[in-house]
Amino acid sequence: MTATGEQQAAGEINRLLVRLTRFLLRNSAEGGFEVRDTVRRVADACGAKADVLAIAEGAVLTVRHRDESSYAETVQITPELARLDLVAEGKFLVGRIVDGELGARSANRALTDLEHRAGPYQPWLRALGVILFAVGFAPSVQATWTEIGYSVALGAVMAVVFLAAERASVLRILLPIAGPIAVGLVAFLVLHAHRQPGGPIVLMVPALFVLIPGDYLCAATAEIAVGQLTPGAVRLAQAAFTLVEIAVGIIIAAEVSGVGTGSLFEATVPRGLPYWLIVVSWVPFVFGLALTFSARLRDTPWILALTYLAWGVQLGVTKWLGPDAGTFIAAGLLAAAAGFLELSPSRPPRIVLILGGFFALTVGSVALRGLTTLDGGHPIQGFSDLRDAITQTAAITLGLIVGAVPLQAAAVRRRRTAAGGPGLGLQLAGDGLPVREHFAEPPGGHVVHEPPDGDVRRDPRV
Repeated sequence: MTATGEQQAAGEINRLLVRLTRFLLRNSAEGGFEVRDTVRRVADACGAKADVLAIAEGAVLTVRHRDESSYAETVQITPELARLDLVAEGKFLVGRIVDGELGARSANRALTDLEHRAGPYQPWLRALGVILFAVGFAPSVQATWTEIGYSVALGAVMAVVFLAAERASVLRILLPIAGPIAVGLVAFLVLHAHRQPGGPIVLMVPALFVLIPGDYLCAATAEIAVGQLTPGAVRLAQAAFTLVEIAVGIIIAAEVSGVGTGSLFEATVPRGLPYWLIVVSWVPFVFGLALTFSARLRDTPWILALTYLAWGVQLGVTKWLGPDAGTFIAAGLLAAAAGFLELSPSRPPRIVLILGGFFALTVGSVALRGLTTLDGGHPIQGFSDLRDAITQTAAITLGLIVGAVPLQAAAVRRRRTAAGGPGLGLQLAGDGLPVREHFAEPPGGHVVHEPPDGDVRRDPRV
């Protein structure tokens, strides 16, 4: 190949890796755990070496080619959770590149087609999805017919605001506070939610669940726990601020409607729904999730199965050991099952598989109830909810890590073995310690990804 041909090939690889990094970051709202590894695998398949230093909303990509030329670019984009179909198709596209089916130029065209693909559902179907999402979650908040009725009405209000925000950029930015204000005004002025015995908060939570960042909180704490401190801290701050925005929206609605913040309370009411209906309610919940976040319908059986796994294990273990143990074990089994299913190249990625169960275990609604009841003058109940949110967040995070690590290690060994490496996936130096895959960063990319090891001599006393 001539020098000009090599430059053109390198430019095609650079464009592919930049666009792939941007694509992965855009769809990394649930955590950017695999961005770096995916970009590296694609670069290796194209005959280059790449590395990514990522934060929550941006990344620095460095590429080194066979001729020792290097390339670096900064990518900045806001993560979102809107197109689960693209997340699934992205996994399959990466698989085709890594398997050698697509070169850099063909992969670029395929990625372009993927990014410009229209959403799978019409707006009215997505609006129906928001309503089903709320109605399906309602029995898990309060098992009464009143809860379901309010969820239908308030879910319809949320659907209108949610879809309008996708068309208006200003409203999209203000959605975490505009949505609760709209839902709260209808709940207080039209439906008189403050007069219900269980309080208005639990009646509004299902409709607001599409905005509550409980999954972001857990993803952020998981990133921090595995050492991705910068993206984890940024995502944690964003999730916490979003919770505050939602709570402020409810408070503003209570004050504007004239009912006052003193009406923001919650109380336990007797169960009024048959148990079979509570069990069945996860079916519309999952279909609502698929419509709202544009998941492929063929993926919904897997999402539904893992949702029932997480919910059933949490419910059963909680009765014997308590809520924190139940949440921890359920999260661990959820992560392990999703990781095992993801190993098949024909199944969707883990984030798609795990999302329904993640929502079923999520603690964002508990934290929101704590913030609003605190402002309503009920400190004991408010601090109790916040305490539960913190402990359950830790339980979910640790459970997901414990469940995911063995399967992730197996997947790495499998990829390295398929690539012709040692069976254990490790290359050992003379002292028996693993050697890093790359001895140095690409030229010009002086980035340290790990803390310095003060124990150079492996002294057992250090």
